[in-house]
Amino acid sequence: MKGLLSQFENWDFYLYGSFTGGEPGGLLLNIILAVLSLSMSFIFGVLLGYSRLSSRRYVRYPCIAYIEFVRSTPLIMIIFWSYFFLPYLIGKDIPIFWSAVISLCIYAAAYQAEIVRAGILAVPGGQLEAALSTGMSRYQGLRYVVLPQAFRMMLPSFVSFFVSLFKDTSTTYIIGLIELTQTGVIISQREPDKMYAAYLSMAIGYFVVCFSLSRLARRLEKRIGVFDLESYRPEATRDEFMLLPKRKKGGEVNLATE
Repeated sequence: MKGLLSQFENWDFYLYGSFTGGEPGGLLLNIILAVLSLSMSFIFGVLLGYSRLSSRRYVRYPCIAYIEFVRSTPLIMIIFWSYFFLPYLIGKDIPIFWSAVISLCIYAAAYQAEIVRAGILAVPGGQLEAALSTGMSRYQGLRYVVLPQAFRMMLPSFVSFFVSLFKDTSTTYIIGLIELTQTGVIISQREPDKMYAAYLSMAIGYFVVCFSLSRLARRLEKRIGVFDLESYRPEATRDEFMLLPKRKKGGEVNLATE
């Protein structure tokens, strides 16, 4: 038993790397990457998601192209492009850490845009009409009436996406960042007898953070009633209640109920 426990004596290296004597690493670095990339890409993701609903094609189509391109590209390829191609493009070297943050921001913005789009479309169109009837402009109605309700429904999705993004930060080890995955690889290579403990420690670190965030998302869902079956109204999803109702080929709004 003592020999088994001794394999986990590098627990501080898994948690924060050599942070006390240098740059942060280990699990701490994964959390920093996830928080920075999610917060820095949030505004861009909101603008992308809202612009994708624009009636102007020159606004909508570039947003759709960006979202679909990024969502169809593996994250590891985006990391490689940011690390190798971006410095060549701007003619200046970029630190590894910020190269990873930029690539994660590019990746996160596309997925956040889809969360925002779905949240806005989930708000009944009558909410905007009611805001306009009170004298509000369309911008004011979206800002003060539609978006607050949409963000309320988006919150669990954002937490769930943060869990996914946190796990995706493990791919940044490929460019040399000493995050949790890389710390396990380093220890298993330097001390082969601790290989099993290294990979078990990595699994435990990811599990603790992801499980905690998953429980948080579930509590948010219950608190705001997103999946409250008692208050769920199927008729609220009909086309005539949506913010952007479907249109017939002739351009008329289809208000027929199912």
